[in-house]
Amino acid sequence: MEKIPVNIITGFLGAGKTTAIIQLLNQKTSVEQWAVIINEFGKISIDSQTLKSSNLNGNVYDISGGCICCSAKGYFNENLTEIVNSGKYSRIIIEPSGIGGIDMVSEIVDSNTNLILMPKICLVDIHLVDIARIHKLPIYRIQIIKSEIIIFTKCDLIQDKLFEVELKRKFNELYPGKEIREYSTISTLLNGYNVVLQSKNHFRLDTTSANKEFEDSNYQKKIFVFDFETTFDPEKLTGIFNKYPEILRAKGHIRTKNNWLLINYTLSYSNYERCDIKEQNEIVAITENGHDYFFEQLNEEIHNAITK
Repeated sequence: MEKIPVNIITGFLGAGKTTAIIQLLNQKTSVEQWAVIINEFGKISIDSQTLKSSNLNGNVYDISGGCICCSAKGYFNENLTEIVNSGKYSRIIIEPSGIGGIDMVSEIVDSNTNLILMPKICLVDIHLVDIARIHKLPIYRIQIIKSEIIIFTKCDLIQDKLFEVELKRKFNELYPGKEIREYSTISTLLNGYNVVLQSKNHFRLDTTSANKEFEDSNYQKKIFVFDFETTFDPEKLTGIFNKYPEILRAKGHIRTKNNWLLINYTLSYSNYERCDIKEQNEIVAITENGHDYFFEQLNEEIHNAITK
């Protein structure tokens, strides 16, 4: 049996991984069958809901409730086995959690004789290059260092092209020697850049170490659920998220007075897109070093964004 190519598309929270996968699925030929394994840090998987609602020609396997590089590794192995045994798929796309590593994922793929691991792609939000505190996060750095190809995202949001050039220069200083490709070439990378790297210099996170900064416990995910009848002011929500530097990412589905919206808040930008009607409002916030009292305060703030 011909080996199935596996592409890992990684990147920090809000880098645009799900958006890129949707575009890839739209660009592929209809005769190809792809399986997408998406991992989210928490029990509610907003990104997989977005992929599934896009009605794309691909099957989405959702792993939520933990990172596939550690606590959800067993579910990841089960999904890979099911995909291979089905004999239906010509490619597998894996989107690890935005705060998860990729080495354990790579090792599991490498150990399966029916799969072939392609060069790992890391999407980098170009706006974060200028945020010093982001580069202090070990997971952010490791995702970049352990990927073979870097693709900058959200370049279209920069009006000053000289500033864009300066950001790329800074990135090259911070991470020298990384291969950088244009975003428009991402589909070409999947289909034409079929080079299997021979290096096995994998880096495994030591989760038994006293150094807690490498562990999931450094990040918290809080889910705020409101009933169907509740309506929100999206501008007020954005203001709330901007108020707290602890919030690294927020997403979800909210009802407004006019329609339902998909929230997409990142450190570099936020937007709202129309989405299908949901059974309830769901807002997911991913924070760094959050505490109970912080989430209580955030909950009060979110209630202030409810429209009367």
